[in-house]
Amino acid sequence: MMTQTSAPTPTKDPLTTQDREIIATIVNQSDYSKNCQPEDVVTIWINSDDIVWVKMTHGYARYHKKQFKRGVAEVKKSLSTPVECNHKEEKELKQASEKIGLLGDCDWLSLSVQYYPDKVIGHAGCYI
Repeated sequence: MMTQTSAPTPTKDPLTTQDREIIATIVNQSDYSKNCQPEDVVTIWINSDDIVWVKMTHGYARYHKKQFKRGVAEVKKSLSTPVECNHKEEKELKQASEKIGLLGDCDWLSLSVQYYPDKVIGHAGCYI
């Protein structure tokens, strides 16, 4: 008689490295008493009364869902690399240049943007 045993299938960790970075940053910006590193984050869940719970190796932290969501958006924005931002801006400026007809006859095109609290100014230079 043969017996068959099976090992449990390992589950994929639902939190990415970036998720853990974001969560640790939010925890450190709050009034939580311990310093949280990304590797300290174990899991996260939302209960029925819209409270976000973060389980860490050294305890738990809780946040209101709306505040946590706002914190995630702010941290994600701050973690995006300058290269990612530059690629996005380059694509947007090229689309704008095509719209106003700057591309095509140009041998050289320079695009730049200046950001101010109340406005954004774009500059385009073209050498024909």
